[in-house]
Amino acid sequence: MNTTEQERILIVDPNPLFLEKLAQGLRARNFDVVTTVSSMQAFHILRDWSRPVDWLFSRATLPGLIDGWILADEYHDSHPNRAAVIAASQAKVCAQGHVVLKDPSPAAVLDTMQCIMAQNQAPEIASHTKGSEERLAA
Repeated sequence: MNTTEQERILIVDPNPLFLEKLAQGLRARNFDVVTTVSSMQAFHILRDWSRPVDWLFSRATLPGLIDGWILADEYHDSHPNRAAVIAASQAKVCAQGHVVLKDPSPAAVLDTMQCIMAQNQAPEIASHTKGSEERLAA
C-alpha cells in the first residue's frame, strides 16, 4: 500500500448516478478517485505512468470499442497480483482473478473493493514484518 499518497481508484461506468454514488463512498474512505464514462479515456488513464491507478472498477459492457474486460486486462498488466472489480450481467469466474459481480449496487462494490484491498494489504504487511524480523535476527 502506498503510505505517502492516497491510493488511486479508477471507476468506469456509463451510469452517471451510479458513478457518482460510488465515487462519493470511496472519497469518504479517503481514496483518490478518478471517474469516467468513457472507456477510451479510462484506457488512457490506465496507460498514464505518471499517475498510476492502484485499483479498478468497471462495467463489463461499455459504449465504444473498449469494454471493461479490455480495461481489466490493461490493469492486470500493471498489477498482476491485484483483482479488478467488474460489474456484469452475470457473475462468472475470471482467469486473471478479477472479481465479477452480477449487477451490483454501489454499496456492494464498496464492500467488495474494501475486501480485496484488505486481502492485498495483508500479504504486504506480512512481507514487511518478516523482513523486519529477519533484519533483527541478523
